[in-house]
Amino acid sequence: MLLALGGITLSANGCANAAPGSAEATTGVPSIARATPTTTAPRTTATTTTTTTTSTTTTTTTTVPATTTTLAWQQFPKAAVQPVFAAHGSAPVISHINTTDPVLFLTIDDGIVRDPRVPAFLAEHHIPATLFIVPGAAHQDPGYFEQILALGGSANSHTRHHPDLKGKGVDEQKGEICGGAAAMQATFGSAGHLFRPPYGSWDGTTMRAAAQCGMTAVVVWRASMWDGHIDIQGGGPLRAGDIVIAHFRHDLYDNLVLLVALAQEQGLTLARLEDYLPAAPG
Repeated sequence: MLLALGGITLSANGCANAAPGSAEATTGVPSIARATPTTTAPRTTATTTTTTTTSTTTTTTTTVPATTTTLAWQQFPKAAVQPVFAAHGSAPVISHINTTDPVLFLTIDDGIVRDPRVPAFLAEHHIPATLFIVPGAAHQDPGYFEQILALGGSANSHTRHHPDLKGKGVDEQKGEICGGAAAMQATFGSAGHLFRPPYGSWDGTTMRAAAQCGMTAVVVWRASMWDGHIDIQGGGPLRAGDIVIAHFRHDLYDNLVLLVALAQEQGLTLARLEDYLPAAPG
């Protein structure tokens, strides 16, 4: 199904067009355990001694401060974050994070279909997501995406008009990349410093244009999700550090159910990608 949005024609089936991986999982997965935050409330004990000429009185007061809740993903990074390298003047292309932390990273693209179950599911399981949203969708329903952004993550450029950038000139690519970031800033009051090329299609010019727009990484993926399935590039199971792509379309809820079940089965936590990539330029 094709949907038109702000002059952009997108498929409700999403935009990823990378060659399918050789490993595929189906919806026949184990049940999902609800994520439980860790709550701590350290006690502070003070002892006061008062002495008079006739007696000594000791009073002990215990103060319980406000509780502190730590979500699973907020425990990371634990291992040292590895530097990311690229040629001078270019943003690196990233599909996997080199880390020993047992983490995965959820990224979600476009924004055409906005299933109300999705923000509720992410909130229930305390999952942050890095969003790459087309401007028209963000403008139509900013409140929907703000529910997800409140859980962690950021809204990042996915271009202005969702073109295939590969082979286009640097000025045209800069217009699309910088324009997408400006749209996120205008809609949400802030914009992330990551960029995802539509269709996962990019070239050396894309890397240079992204850097000139202040992007610190061009983010692609190792695993993609569709219709309750997962394709993993290079085969094998999900690995710590994998970046997973999903899309705001009709199958997103089922894909998230599958992803959480697989992560729990493999002892992996869905963490925040931004914590493992270079910070925005100062």
